[in-house]
Amino acid sequence: PESLMKKSLAVTAFALLCAAALPAWSAEELTTDKMNDIHKLMETTGALRISQAMTQGITARISEAIKARKPDAPQEAYTIVAEEVKKTINEEMNVKGGYVDQLTAVFHKYLTHEEIKGLLQFYATPLGKKAVTTMPMMAQEGMSIGQKWLQGVAPKLDARIKARFDEKGIKMDPPAGPQGGAPNGTQGQKKKP
Repeated sequence: PESLMKKSLAVTAFALLCAAALPAWSAEELTTDKMNDIHKLMETTGALRISQAMTQGITARISEAIKARKPDAPQEAYTIVAEEVKKTINEEMNVKGGYVDQLTAVFHKYLTHEEIKGLLQFYATPLGKKAVTTMPMMAQEGMSIGQKWLQGVAPKLDARIKARFDEKGIKMDPPAGPQGGAPNGTQGQKKKP
């Protein structure tokens, strides 16, 4: 479930990155034809499959919470959760102002109708089809590499920030418990001489 959500998000992110890379800030009207082509593009790139991933992810989280609170909950409880999550997500995706409308507005903002048509043509080619299937995996691997890389950079970053704070006389209170933060709202205040 989480893998499917990551893949759908990655395809959506790729489509949005393609949109962001193009210099067109759409000043044209959102016609019915353009909106229909945007929906085709979202379907082609998998941007609309996110509802399935969301449904699976939310159902899993709610089911885990039920299991933690009531380990002997009847199977019917999990069935109800799955049915209601799916029904609600599917209904809300397409309501006025819902996910589809909001994503349509993003595509409209960054892409002209001609560019959308061009992307639809591209995604109909063998290379475009390969991009749709491989970009989510590449994005997922890229995110994993980025997370590992940042773990290596984090200690250096912490040391550099601490050194600069020390240089400027900025004292930070240690985190207060597992949530972090300083008692009495003193975090980040400069030490008084």
